[in-house]
Amino acid sequence: MNKKLRVGIIGGSINNGWAKGTHIPAIEQLDDLELKAVSTSNMKSAVKSADAFKAPYAFDNAEQLAQETNVDMVVVSINVKEHYDAVKAIVPATKPIYCEWPLGSNTNEALEMQEWVESGNVPNVIGLQSRQSPTINYVKDLLADGYVGNVLSANLKISIDAMGGVADGASAYLFDKKIGGNLLTIVGGHNLDAFTQMVGDFKELSAVTAQQFPEVELTDVQKTIKKDTDDQIMITGKLTNGATASVHIQGGVKHQTGLTLEIFGDEGTITLNAPASIQFGFHQLRGANSTDKELQDLSIPDHYYWVPASLKHDTGMILNVAQAHSKFAKDISEGTSSLPTFADAVKLHQLLDTIETAALTGERQYL
Repeated sequence: MNKKLRVGIIGGSINNGWAKGTHIPAIEQLDDLELKAVSTSNMKSAVKSADAFKAPYAFDNAEQLAQETNVDMVVVSINVKEHYDAVKAIVPATKPIYCEWPLGSNTNEALEMQEWVESGNVPNVIGLQSRQSPTINYVKDLLADGYVGNVLSANLKISIDAMGGVADGASAYLFDKKIGGNLLTIVGGHNLDAFTQMVGDFKELSAVTAQQFPEVELTDVQKTIKKDTDDQIMITGKLTNGATASVHIQGGVKHQTGLTLEIFGDEGTITLNAPASIQFGFHQLRGANSTDKELQDLSIPDHYYWVPASLKHDTGMILNVAQAHSKFAKDISEGTSSLPTFADAVKLHQLLDTIETAALTGERQYL
């Protein structure tokens, strides 16, 4: 690029853990981007945040940030219930949009948002950052190249301590289904997206969900609330390549074991372990093909990294977001599209709807 892409972040607050911990340090690491503006819920915090992040412009609403002539691209990094209004405010400015996942609070919102950007010819990206993970892309290529032969089965298991029966006041929204950010949509969405990117889409599935924690204790505000979101999600089915698949996601686990992915083929095996959700955290990747006697560590080739070497050993929190920003900057410059879009987000929303239908009806669903 001849000049740096000037970025504005809606939700770029010093109090926003995700933007502060991923988008902002990612932008700082990339030579072709610079942070120009932040928007928060009020001007006082906006000015304070802009000063902290050395951004010259501060706003207290999304529309003003989007219309700022010194902003080329806008990141939406706020509570999912506010994504719809934020994207609606940005679209008239026709500036490229990077919106965090989930796209909307529900599929209908996501479909509207997809229509807005497509009818307005607005470049758009959904924050499914695991697709930029060197590990995920390497596994995808290994499978495509026949490392394990024909894939017979794939099993994914995730356990986290969050989203069970204990939380803080700031996390209360995670237990209100209508808001759209919960164990199924956030943890399930990110991990199912990575899972299907590697092994292929579901063509049929069954599901069981459960609420093992009917209430949540908000420890910092000494309050107990009811919850209507599930903390146990189990999915079984078949993939388009004929392999069987199972996914178990559970929240509220006191002594969690993290993430385990096993992919079995007729000529080999791949395993992936991580301490938390698949889109960030260190990945231990092991494999064995037809010439190996046992599983061995697999090293990821350097070409799966396209950001500064200083990020190579990052836990993935910054790395994958930086990889996405780097690609998006190139896409904007060259008029290409190499990242997951709002259309991909709608497809994932629809998959989650199918899982909910399978669990609610007890009937196998066909995609």
